[in-house]
Amino acid sequence: MSAAQLEAADVAFEVAPSGLWRDAWFRLRRNPGALVGFAFVSVFVVLAIFAPLVAPFDPRRQNLSLITNGCCPGPSAQHLLGVDQLGRDELSRIIFGARFSLLIGVVAVSVGLSTGMLLGSVAGYFGGKIDSLVMRLMDIMLAVPGLLLAIGIVAMLGPGLFQIMVAVGVANVPIFARLLRGSILAQREADYVLAARAVGVKRRTILAAHVLPNAISPVIVQGTLALATAIIDVAGLGFLGLGPQDPATPEWGTMLTDTDRYLQSAPYLAIVPGVAIVLSVLGFNLIGDGLREALDPRLRGRA
Repeated sequence: MSAAQLEAADVAFEVAPSGLWRDAWFRLRRNPGALVGFAFVSVFVVLAIFAPLVAPFDPRRQNLSLITNGCCPGPSAQHLLGVDQLGRDELSRIIFGARFSLLIGVVAVSVGLSTGMLLGSVAGYFGGKIDSLVMRLMDIMLAVPGLLLAIGIVAMLGPGLFQIMVAVGVANVPIFARLLRGSILAQREADYVLAARAVGVKRRTILAAHVLPNAISPVIVQGTLALATAIIDVAGLGFLGLGPQDPATPEWGTMLTDTDRYLQSAPYLAIVPGVAIVLSVLGFNLIGDGLREALDPRLRGRA
């Protein structure tokens, strides 16, 4: 076997993805910011899973007898975070809302991320007519504001929680596709890619095993940032009547839409769901930033 064939075999059979992610996990565990992010997200995930056991009241049960002077009372010993305008326990709604809000964010971003990564990686690495076709399609989608595009998709699919998750995810596809395409274009002519081509490694192997792991870090960070936008967009669609058909659904964004009339008398109705959204999004952002540092070869000290 010639020297070129030996080099090709070494490059082709290198287990870069597994070693990359193992090293990333090792570095991630030593990142204080990422650990704080994991702590925030873990709290909300645990609350979402064990919501029926943790929540003190039924989040949908109304108790209008608690309403005094046309407004809702503040926090008390029985209701730690107070009750809303219909007498429903705010703490219970926040706990159960973790299920809906986390599910909405993760599914919507996953739809946009997976589809955008597929289109962006193919367009960026193979180029030519494929690149032109995919990017022109993304330009057409970007020409329509994201919320309007989501409204159109929901109008076509019909109102509902699943439909708005898909709609928000599709609206995020162009962002991820263009971002990954640009990152891959920067990596496509790198020395290690040219060396792999020179020794005969297949193009799809170079893309999957070498280019993508080094180009994906900005996409991961954008994915964490898109969680906040997804939750806000879903809340906007719910306000327009395109979200959950049951108005009693305890979703954090939906809980914020009816609080503008009570900002003076009961500001906690806006503060509590807002803090929950901020902490959950902050947790995902810290995790994403930690992943960026763990996956970036320049920050890992990898060749």
